Amino acid sequence: RQATLAHDLTQTTAMDVDAWIEAAFRHPLAPSTVATRLRVLQGFFAFLHEQGAIVQSPLRFPRHHLLVPQALPRPMADDEVVAFFRVIDAVRDRTMFLLMLRCGLRVSEVSRLAWSALDFAQGTVRIDHSKGQVDRVVYLAPDVAKALRQWQRLQGGTPCYLFPSRVTRKGGRPLSARHIQHCMTRYLKLAGITKAYSPHSLRHTFATQLLNAGAALEVVKELMGHRSLDVTLRYTQLYDRTKRAQYDQAMAQVEKRQGCERR
Repeated sequence: RQATLAHDLTQTTAMDVDAWIEAAFRHPLAPSTVATRLRVLQGFFAFLHEQGAIVQSPLRFPRHHLLVPQALPRPMADDEVVAFFRVIDAVRDRTMFLLMLRCGLRVSEVSRLAWSALDFAQGTVRIDHSKGQVDRVVYLAPDVAKALRQWQRLQGGTPCYLFPSRVTRKGGRPLSARHIQHCMTRYLKLAGITKAYSPHSLRHTFATQLLNAGAALEVVKELMGHRSLDVTLRYTQLYDRTKRAQYDQAMAQVEKRQGCERR
């Protein structure tokens, strides 16, 4: 079959797809990787069908549909956030990580963020062409705005990017996401934090802190740039303490009202 399919993929059958999935898991490939490649194959065979090269796609659903485990977001604990920022003395780095924590920015968004995207008068940052092609506007908390103005004064001149690369041969290029990750790893070590957090953990912390503070799920969805509430809903599993407090508060009101009605 391998030789046949290498010569002519239009001969692919559902059993061939079964064999490929089994081999992929033996390799082993992660479930998310297998699911992604199946989506690519689905598109490819749909194209062959439209061109009249095959009668139907060899992919069968739900036979070839994989349920991919969804890992819960990993926010940083409040004491870890305090310890992390306590060891950051560089204005650039403090500003960089505050943008993720206070605005929920992805590391790729911070990396290529331009000064032109900021509106200090309105206290906003516009994020265009982000993941999932979802444009959004986020807001500047006072401590972020203060850090940004301080960093702007220190930079001098008018660079395009907030965080340009310091490497001469990359002049005019933004700081890489990998460099930002290395910076965070170094500060985590200095703070004595042993958990393997990434810059994305600060984005998770942003969402969790908003929900703990009582922000509506729809608002958090818009600020995070999620395409649907399904993704944002994953964060609701992380604030049981807040849910309990709101439940107790609501029940107190219910019991008070019912007590009045009985009298």
